[in-house]
Amino acid sequence: MSPAADYVHTTSGNPVECTSGNLCAGVWDPAVGKYKVFFLYRCAQYSLSYWNGVGQAVNNQIGAAAFFYGQNGQVLDVALPENRPFTYDWTPVWSIRNC
Repeated sequence: MSPAADYVHTTSGNPVECTSGNLCAGVWDPAVGKYKVFFLYRCAQYSLSYWNGVGQAVNNQIGAAAFFYGQNGQVLDVALPENRPFTYDWTPVWSIRNC
């Protein structure tokens, strides 16, 4: 992910505690056999590399939607700020903007 963001590894398919102000995004990390959950707090557009398959996300930001973009910059989805995890297929996503 670029720019870099804080993350943790977890064995569960569910996101870890997603603190207020974060967009949390979890993707399977085959190198360690666990989910890698990123905490996107700083407002930025994050480029993704090798995010394939189904993972999870939680938008626990205050009043900010998150945007998922495809290869050509088109908006694939918008995640409204709801502190509820949802399952997501990251394969077509090339970047995320959390604000």
